[in-house]
Amino acid sequence: MKRNTFLTYLFSLCPGAGQMYQGYMKRGLSHILLFIIPIMLGAVFMPALVALAAVVFMYSFFDSINLRAQIVAYFNGTGEPLPADDFLIHVKIDELNLNQLLKGKNKLIGWGLLLLGVAGLYKSVAEPLLLSIVNLLPDSPLAWTLHRIIYSLPGIALGVVFVLVGLWMIRGGKEQPEQDFEPFGGDHDDE
Repeated sequence: MKRNTFLTYLFSLCPGAGQMYQGYMKRGLSHILLFIIPIMLGAVFMPALVALAAVVFMYSFFDSINLRAQIVAYFNGTGEPLPADDFLIHVKIDELNLNQLLKGKNKLIGWGLLLLGVAGLYKSVAEPLLLSIVNLLPDSPLAWTLHRIIYSLPGIALGVVFVLVGLWMIRGGKEQPEQDFEPFGGDHDDE
């Protein structure tokens, strides 16, 4: 169904809303989530992650405008069939074997959850406590430095984790131990 051009452009300014206005609910939901998740992670861990939201915003805007052009071309009889409404990240839930998906990744997921938990506890408990202690200090360069460290600690920790994981991946993960035995080749009768 063709939609109002002005409203399409207006809704396109909100990631996912332009797609939803044109009837592509799954596609729009994907854009909304991809826009909001970096903002949430940036607020907790590292403000630089918010830059990903700007990339998603631009992609979503132009995707909505392109989708509008495809719909107009289709209804004018000059375009290809309309794309199906689908999520941007394809995971077929009915064919998904959760045990197979998580096999060998439970430690990675565990460390990720531990990191999120520690970050949440730091933001809600440790940071306010540390700031209240630092606020007892008189105004000085030391107090200012401590404030900066307290606010930057989650970003610093996440940066260190990224560097360590990157180095681990470059190195190739765990080295496989060499076999110090010969595999059994079968029985041979030399008689």
